[in-house]
Parts: sequence; C-alpha cells; structure tokens
Amino acid sequence: YNGYAHSFAGMIVQFVLFMGIDVGVGVLLARKLGLWNRLLAAPLSTHTLILSRALSCSLISFFVVCFIFAVAVVFFQVRVLGSLPGFIGIALSFSLMTASFGLLIADFGKTADAARRIAIFATLIMVMLGGAWMPSFLFPQWLQKLTFWIPTRWAVDGFDAMTWRGLGFSQAWPTIVALLSFALSFGLLALWGFRREQAAR
Repeated sequence: YNGYAHSFAGMIVQFVLFMGIDVGVGVLLARKLGLWNRLLAAPLSTHTLILSRALSCSLISFFVVCFIFAVAVVFFQVRVLGSLPGFIGIALSFSLMTASFGLLIADFGKTADAARRIAIFATLIMVMLGGAWMPSFLFPQWLQKLTFWIPTRWAVDGFDAMTWRGLGFSQAWPTIVALLSFALSFGLLALWGFRREQAAR
C-alpha cells in the first residue's frame, strides 16, 4: 500500500468532479443569460452542441488528471507500477464520465445556485463512498459491494491498480468499461433532457 499514490488518486477524482460541477453550472448560467438559446439558434444540432461541451470538458479534465499526477511523480515519487496504457485509458474514461456528469447537472438543475449546492453534496458523498478519503478495502463487506454502483469507486480503484498495486491492462479494462458505461448513461439522460426542453419551447 502506498498512501501517497492513493491520496493522489482520491484528489484526482475529487478535483476533476468539482470541475464537472462548474461545467454544469456554467451551462445553467448561460441559459439564464440567454446565451444557450442563441447557440441553439445557430445552424447546429443539439447533439453537436452538447458533444462539443462534453469533449471540451473531457480534454480539460484529462489535462487536470495529468497535472495532478505529475505533481505526485515529481514531489512524492509516485509511479505507474502497472500498465501505462491502462492508466491513460482510465484517465480518459473518467474524464468523459466527468463531462457527462456535468451535463447531467446542467439538465436537471433549476438554478445555478441550487444545482451547485446539490451537486457539491452529491459529489462529496460519491467521493467518500468511492474510497477517495479512506481505502475501500477498509469498508464493511456490505458497503464494498454497494459502492460498485458508484463511478468514483471504479475510478479510485482503477488508479490504485495502475499505480501502487502494479496490475496490468487486464485489470484496467473492466474499470474503463464501467466508467464509459456511466458516461454513456449520464450523457443519454442529459441529451434526453435537453431535447425535451427544446421541444417544449
């Protein structure tokens, strides 16, 4: 067990999810100011607009992951002892999940302030149950089984597996698939909500 590696895995998950909240709140503010309607009035489909938001958030999230991990490598000697492609795959899939999470917040949030408060509370609960603050192997057995339904558990375990646990790509792909599944689910829900709202207008 490497406490530094696990701590940085938890920080990556928490910081990046908070960035996803800001993306969602930014969309709500754009709606309030009328900017979103102007974008929708352009010759662009709803799919294109939402996809561009998701991709930009994903790229920024991935760079944030790389920056935080670079700090861990330089100052705390954390290393990828497992699969480097696996680590990159987990980072990318987690970044996509964060982007779709932000869009989901924007879709179901009524106001920016209310959405921010609820999303921060939900994120902190997910981070805690995902094992970011305390390793999940210290949880009771019933809680360990329950948290497999939470995307943060997959992300933290995946980063741990590729760093201090030194596992190969065969242990990374289930995490990648799980995170991409969460990303797809959140994204489809957000797209459905945006299209429903647009149709109502």
